[in-house]
Amino acid sequence: MRPSRPYSPRWLLSACVAMTACSGDDGASGSDSASTTSDDATAGSASSATDTTAGATAGATSSPTSATSSPTSSPTSSPTSSPTDATSSPTDATSSPTTTDAATDATTDATTTLTTDGATSDTGECVGATASLTRPADPIVLRGADLSDADWGGLAPQPGDIVAFRYEGGWQQIPVQIDERDTVSFSDVYNVQNNFDWAREDYTDAGTFTGPDADPTFDDNDELVLMARDAGDEACAAAPAPDGVTPGSGVELRVTDPLDQGEGFVYLFVQEGGLDPAAGAAYVTYSFNLLSGAYKATYDTLDGPNPENTTIETDAYTRRFADRWITDALHITAGDASGVDILDRHKAQFPGTCVRSEDTFSNAEGAFVVNRVGPIRALRSYVGANSGPLTQRTHLFYDRREDVITDLRVHGIPGIMDFYDYGPMAAGMTYTSELEGGGETIDGAPDTPAAGLPTWELVSGDQGSLTHVSWVEASFNVAGLGHWYLDDTTPNGVAQCTGDTWAYGQHGLLISGNIPNTDPLMQAAQTFAGHRVLYYDAPGLDDAGASQRHDWVHTPPTVEAVAWP
Repeated sequence: MRPSRPYSPRWLLSACVAMTACSGDDGASGSDSASTTSDDATAGSASSATDTTAGATAGATSSPTSATSSPTSSPTSSPTSSPTDATSSPTDATSSPTTTDAATDATTDATTTLTTDGATSDTGECVGATASLTRPADPIVLRGADLSDADWGGLAPQPGDIVAFRYEGGWQQIPVQIDERDTVSFSDVYNVQNNFDWAREDYTDAGTFTGPDADPTFDDNDELVLMARDAGDEACAAAPAPDGVTPGSGVELRVTDPLDQGEGFVYLFVQEGGLDPAAGAAYVTYSFNLLSGAYKATYDTLDGPNPENTTIETDAYTRRFADRWITDALHITAGDASGVDILDRHKAQFPGTCVRSEDTFSNAEGAFVVNRVGPIRALRSYVGANSGPLTQRTHLFYDRREDVITDLRVHGIPGIMDFYDYGPMAAGMTYTSELEGGGETIDGAPDTPAAGLPTWELVSGDQGSLTHVSWVEASFNVAGLGHWYLDDTTPNGVAQCTGDTWAYGQHGLLISGNIPNTDPLMQAAQTFAGHRVLYYDAPGLDDAGASQRHDWVHTPPTVEAVAWP
């Protein structure tokens, strides 16, 4: 038993692990972090996403409503256990967090077992439980409501007031990000009143027409984001608080991995001033470069295209966007990956026709909900897909992982395809899934993978390893829910609607049946959300590693919060 502590009410909650947000389509998960995209930038210059106070996140969409449960498995979900986004140059993402006193240089990915309760030994040494948490790529996302019992020393902190530490022989400051959220009107998002009279909870951004959070404090719907690998040992109650924090404001987070019972600890405090919530770290660089100039001054929300040269860069990958829905470059740089561009397009279209695609989406009306970045993740969320002006895609970019949530909000449509199409530089990689035996070589020569809808897919080679974990959530039974795969440099009879003319290892979601109305501006609207979590790894990841990443997504860490000391 751990020793009792003064005024330490406990509450149990679950970390919302990246890709999915913490609430459903009627209130997307996330927080209201407001960031800017330099509206005073000169026309034609790069308009880059500004750093948020203590970080920023992308406007998430449909995700689990319960802080302790993973995303609901709907009748259309893939057959799995229930599932569960900086323009300034960052410091090296692998550098250690700031040390505020004589702390040991132990790694956060320690694998030693939990040894002792937090206590003081007979010699007066502060001895706590040793960290054993091994989630190197996954975040911990908590809503303000999850920490409602924390009184923060009687204060009502703003996002920039909250700082985080781990304990390893002494205090080491680690990065924490607060992303603010509020009820967002989509008329505001488009900067056109009354045309899109619909609202939901979503991320806020002073740099877009969405605007900042109306409540400047860390309130119930805001999100607090940490990386699980930054957790450390347990600090005993006798340990003095870190320098620069308000006495009595501490909160201990005990993070547990349900898969192997590994544990780690994070300590939150309200600072007195002078501490940087980022702790000198920047795990993601997000450079939003709108070619027309500053977003608010030049973006045409009523018609496209609105060309970009936007990049996301981390130690593990670099990705590029050419317009709102168009991503056309992906380099894996983890480990000794070759770093070549393996992507043609992430594509979206109707089955068997090019009448709608990511190109037509970007060429029509649309806008950004959020374009923000912080020390832990970047957020990119946008709306507008032809006759679905409220259809929304949200990217949450972490340094080794990316979560993509697509909320379909459109009149009835004849199915949909959402798939990755690789380029010639991906030749030689191997495609496999939970349904495959030895896998298929991506070489532009036709082959026939195993039938069925996989819950995870892996593409790996000297170019790096890319794991896809995908599922859908819907309020109706999805007819014709299936899988698409095509590897053919001469795909006769299969139109390549966008990008190049070849099909290199195309794979993803195919819904061949009709989808009913999902537009909330029309009557009797259903809901539909597609989820895709990507892990970026070094060459050599095998099926067991891809399966493990699937389990990470569907079994998020739990968090027990306690007033400290």
